[in-house]
Amino acid sequence: MRFARAKALSGVLALLLCAASPAASAGPARVVLVRPSAADPSISEALIRIHGELVADGFDVELLGSPSASAPRPAMDDAEQLAGSAALIGLFLAPDGQAAELWVVDPRTNKRLVRRIDTRGEAPEHIAEVLAVRAVELLRASLLELRMSSRRSAAPAAAPPPSEASRQAPRRAERPVDPPRRTMWGVELGGGLLASPGGIGPALLGVARLRVAPLAPIEARLSLAGLGTAPRVAGPQGSATVQQRFGLVELAALPWPELRVRPRFSAGLGVLHVAVDGEASWPYRGVHSARWAFAADAGAGVELGIMRRLDVVIEAHALVAHPYPVVRFVDTEAARVARPALFGSLSLVGWL
Repeated sequence: MRFARAKALSGVLALLLCAASPAASAGPARVVLVRPSAADPSISEALIRIHGELVADGFDVELLGSPSASAPRPAMDDAEQLAGSAALIGLFLAPDGQAAELWVVDPRTNKRLVRRIDTRGEAPEHIAEVLAVRAVELLRASLLELRMSSRRSAAPAAAPPPSEASRQAPRRAERPVDPPRRTMWGVELGGGLLASPGGIGPALLGVARLRVAPLAPIEARLSLAGLGTAPRVAGPQGSATVQQRFGLVELAALPWPELRVRPRFSAGLGVLHVAVDGEASWPYRGVHSARWAFAADAGAGVELGIMRRLDVVIEAHALVAHPYPVVRFVDTEAARVARPALFGSLSLVGWL
């Protein structure tokens, strides 16, 4: 997988450098990797990995140590004076050790791109490998953006002004990206609050979900909720406790899956089970009854990536049952269930 990413990067880098120089085809394209002074061992190892992958694909790669500073901007300024027309790539560890910055400089246009790589939650022995893999992924996008920027700068002055979508593109690129998931399977556990405005009080329910994400913006989910509290309904002839549980098969859309804070929208179908235990005043008698009903659901929420394989999810749903269950005391209707019901949940998702 890592070699496939490296080859994709190599193709973009070759296009960038060949477009810059008519004579580029006469020899290998030159790239300079900048190593900060007193670099962390993980940074040095990651640069060596990137160096090896680029050399294997035929590039003239030079590893240049920063002579005077380890801060990103001074180090890249120093390297730019020494590198000439070569493309510059720098990798720098943040002071807190929880992230790294990837710098890409095109000396022909003086364009600079900076991307942040989050390493929180990674085992120390894997940080170098993670940095190398993610750096290659981000380099591919960054070098392509530089190439497109250089094409725009070379366009005639009479060209029409950029569209609103073009002006918004750099802002989207600056949004923090979430590290890619390692698999498409996820397990979600949490709790929720279910309330039916038709006369039944709120119930706290446990929530368990199984996710599968075959495509980044599309996700399927099996949701189960139950094993919670049983609200009480009072009537003129007695009272009753209402136990509720439901299961849904959902399809969700995540329009911006690369963001760390990701909105999500879902719709689902399933079943609702309601069990009622009645207590009646003499001469009436309380009974136990249970009913299954068809359920349809629509929801929206927000996911927050807190670690590479762990997300926090907050969601709000509207659930409608048909036929909707009813709690009665003799001939008096005391409450309706899921006509509609509102469900809010807070959960953690672990990606396997």
